[in-house]
Amino acid sequence: MAELKTREKIFYSKDGKPESVLLDYEVYLEMLELIEDNECIKIIEERKNDKNLSEDEFLKKVKVS
Repeated sequence: MAELKTREKIFYSKDGKPESVLLDYEVYLEMLELIEDNECIKIIEERKNDKNLSEDEFLKKVKVS
């Protein structure tokens, strides 16, 4: 798993509950990329078990151009 080095700042509401977080822009971009990669992995895993596609058809659909 990727390790992100952050210097986040947490802002709290008047009642002491966390309200928002300030991140370095580069860390934010890395987090977005990790989330997108994770979603792609989920889709690939779901489609691997799809019996309606042959293995060749599956590989053609997931191949990155």
